[in-house]
Amino acid sequence: MRKRLIPLCLVLISQLTIAQRSYQHESPDGLLLEGKALFELKNYPGTIDKLNTYKLQSRDADGIQEADYLIACAVFEQGQKNADIVLKEYLDTYPDSRHADEISYRIGSVHFGRGEYQKAIFWFQEADIDLLSTEQQETCSFRLAYSLLQQGEMERARGYFQRIQQIGSSYREAAAYYVAYIDYATEKYDNALTEFSRLKEFAAYREQSLYFITQIYFIQNKYERVISEGEALLSSYSDSQNNAEIHRIVGNSYYNRGDEVKAINHLSQYVKETDSPLRGDLYILGVCYFNQADYKNAVNGLGRVVRENDSLTQNAYLYLGQAYLKQNDKNNARMAFEAAATARFDEQVREVALYNYALLIHETNFTGFGESVTLFEDFLNDFPNSKYADKVNDYLVEVYLTTKNYNAALASIEKIRQPNTKILEAKQDILFQLGTQSFTNVKMDEAIQYFTRAIELGTYNQQARNNAYFWRGESYYRKEDFQKSISDYRTYLNNSRQRNTDSYALAHYNLGYGYFKLQNYNEALSRFRQYADLEKDQKAATLADAYNRIGDCLFYNRQFAQAEENYNRAAQVQPSAGDYSIFQKGFVLGLQKDYQGKIREMDRLVRDFPESQYVDDALFEKGRTYVLLEKNTEATSTFETLVRQFPNSSLARKAGVQLGLIYFNEDQPQKAADAYKKVISNYPGSEEARVALVDLKSVYIELNDINAYTNYVNSLGGNIRIEVSEQDSLTYMAAERLFMRGDNEAARQSLVRYLQTFPEGAFNSNANYYLASIAFGKKDYNDAKQYYVRVLDSGDLKFREEALARKAEIEYLAQDYATALETFKQLQLIADNPANKEAAKLGIMRCAQYTDKQQDALIAANELLKDSKLSPELIAEARYVRAKAYIAAGQEKEALEDLKEISKDTRTVHGAEAKYLLAQLYYNTNEDSKATEVLEDFAKNGTPHQYWLARGFILWADVYIRQGDDVQARVYLNSLQNNYKGNDDIAGMIEDRLSKLKN
Repeated sequence: MRKRLIPLCLVLISQLTIAQRSYQHESPDGLLLEGKALFELKNYPGTIDKLNTYKLQSRDADGIQEADYLIACAVFEQGQKNADIVLKEYLDTYPDSRHADEISYRIGSVHFGRGEYQKAIFWFQEADIDLLSTEQQETCSFRLAYSLLQQGEMERARGYFQRIQQIGSSYREAAAYYVAYIDYATEKYDNALTEFSRLKEFAAYREQSLYFITQIYFIQNKYERVISEGEALLSSYSDSQNNAEIHRIVGNSYYNRGDEVKAINHLSQYVKETDSPLRGDLYILGVCYFNQADYKNAVNGLGRVVRENDSLTQNAYLYLGQAYLKQNDKNNARMAFEAAATARFDEQVREVALYNYALLIHETNFTGFGESVTLFEDFLNDFPNSKYADKVNDYLVEVYLTTKNYNAALASIEKIRQPNTKILEAKQDILFQLGTQSFTNVKMDEAIQYFTRAIELGTYNQQARNNAYFWRGESYYRKEDFQKSISDYRTYLNNSRQRNTDSYALAHYNLGYGYFKLQNYNEALSRFRQYADLEKDQKAATLADAYNRIGDCLFYNRQFAQAEENYNRAAQVQPSAGDYSIFQKGFVLGLQKDYQGKIREMDRLVRDFPESQYVDDALFEKGRTYVLLEKNTEATSTFETLVRQFPNSSLARKAGVQLGLIYFNEDQPQKAADAYKKVISNYPGSEEARVALVDLKSVYIELNDINAYTNYVNSLGGNIRIEVSEQDSLTYMAAERLFMRGDNEAARQSLVRYLQTFPEGAFNSNANYYLASIAFGKKDYNDAKQYYVRVLDSGDLKFREEALARKAEIEYLAQDYATALETFKQLQLIADNPANKEAAKLGIMRCAQYTDKQQDALIAANELLKDSKLSPELIAEARYVRAKAYIAAGQEKEALEDLKEISKDTRTVHGAEAKYLLAQLYYNTNEDSKATEVLEDFAKNGTPHQYWLARGFILWADVYIRQGDDVQARVYLNSLQNNYKGNDDIAGMIEDRLSKLKN
């Protein structure tokens, strides 16, 4: 075989090359070359290692600069976190480097990778793109364009992307995609559609291109194309992150094409897959549900729309109102219509909503906060040419009659310049209702004014006019103006067409009392008998009372047998309140000389009615009867019982005198003296004490011990006068005569002179009492109180009860409740007058409540409620106080029955607050359904006391909040905020809850 020969020269050259390579590896220049080679091979750790070694050995500045460049690039290519720092340090070290553009490009790329687009833009622009490699130029341009896009500089970004699209290679299709996206974002939909249509042929861009194509069709209202493209997308890409949005626009498209069932399918899926669905789409979904009669889901969808104050919310509220109405939820419907009616974004929506809102208030008889009566008028003012105008005019009169906010209704009616007959008829009834409202709140003067206006208006509403006579008569009676009361009752009876009504019968009863108070017993007797014949309820308390009054009238006419018969009837009608009947029957028996019968009836009263106010009277009459029967032992025992059990009664003083007289007549002078001395010491200043002192003189004469009597009288210190000087007596009597004639100013001057002339006069307490009465009548309460205190300090018991009563009243009027409470307690201990007894209990109850002495208030309320003749308004107040006391003591269950009873009449402030408290108690015990039931009734029946109705609405919102229905809570709170006009703490309560709901 022939061998190929290698020339020697070639061998020699090869040896020389090997020797040179070895030298290079060992020299600094060799390290630099090897580092460059490793960089080309993308062995960046090796690059960094070799070049760092090179830098330690080399003294070549240019070589070291090149090594630093390659190291910085290797750090960048490795993606080290500090790459930008290393690159920037290179530029700082070599600001004039020929690699500055490449370094800036790489720094920009580091920031780009971090999403720091503003910094990336800066560094990309620092690089001269023409000095970069072709590959770097395209990458830099793409990254710069993307950064600009992210910063919102779409036109500049589009310029770069478009250039890349034209001449690029690696980023051509990506650039084309972003050009199309920018055209889409800048509403150049035709351009975007053309480009996306081309890009959909590329797998990488197919899904997103189809997505944007579908979006563009939706924007262009090409709903058929949206549906076909969207359904295809959902079928092809079942797990795409775009599917929620596709469901949204496809659902919208079906809605616009009239296919609401498919619209619901897609939009409900969109809502399900989205954390924060768009309000507009929720609105469409709610409308679709509504049109498909799925009102529950309609409410759920539309309820999520009403978060902003805009036209969409206004429209949503209109649909919500209709949806609630379809579910017969009129309260929520009313709230929704109100919200739509108070917004001003869309007048057509407002017109329909306001009409529906007003109509609902009319139909449900709902009382809001000032809008109930004026609502239809507001509608006519805002929409005079509305297609609903005729209906509204018809409803307007009826609203006047059904609303409970009568003040607003009256103010509204009085704005009408030429009211027709229907309006005036409604006005007359409203005036009557305002009168009864004032009467219920114990504002008698105000009630009389309203009733008078109703009467003076004429005969538009004959029933209201006649009823006004009845209640004005009752108001006059409460003011003790009996003549006017009688006149009005007689007019009422003369005008009454229906004579078999309860009111007709009651008018005879009230008329009887008017005559009775005027001591016209014959007329009173006739009226009470007419009432008794008319009364249908044979167990009525008023019937029992009427029989008692018939008995009284017969008694005053000395027809004792007939009087006794009627007292018996009274006791039979109402045995539980028969104490007065029994007492009067016994008294009549005594007048007929049936003394044993009288004693029997008095014993029966004491036995059967131990708490009766007539027990002390019964004991006294029983004792007197025993005296008449000459049964002194029994008489003594009875009088002693009276003194022991009722020491503060005026009859106890009389019983003490009787005891002294009995002992004296039985020739027991020492016992007689002791009895008289007890009267004198226990009741100093009383008339009985004066009588006892006079009789005591006879006892000591009998004992033949006048010195002892003189010493005893001297020991009294002048507290009791037996003899009065003639000048003292005449001066006082002249002043008293002026007072009795009603000449108060002359009497005042004369009484003052008397007190100045006789500062220790025998009639000192009388004079001070009359001066107090004059000052009290003039409402000079400070002066009156000083005089009453002097009466009380004098020790004279003659005026003690009345002085205490007036002093307590003055302190109460001055809101000095703590002092008044103690005075009322003193009055309760000594009062004989039934009116003062009631006033004492009432005063204690009120003052105890105001001073937060709930236990005292509770006891006083219970005492008041024992009185079967207590007026309805005082019964309601006592029940209210008792309920509040129970609540304060944490005994809510005990308060329930009282709250239920008094909350039936929300015309009174007590009734209105009770209604709220009842609902609050149910809420506190998690009985939301019961609380809601109470609040619904409160809203339906209304109240003039708007504060408590507002509290009820806030509580209603609290119920919804606890149930997780924030939408309804917001509706109630917004309604209250829009309509409540009070300047109190309600606004703060509303804001607090709305703020929590918003958060």
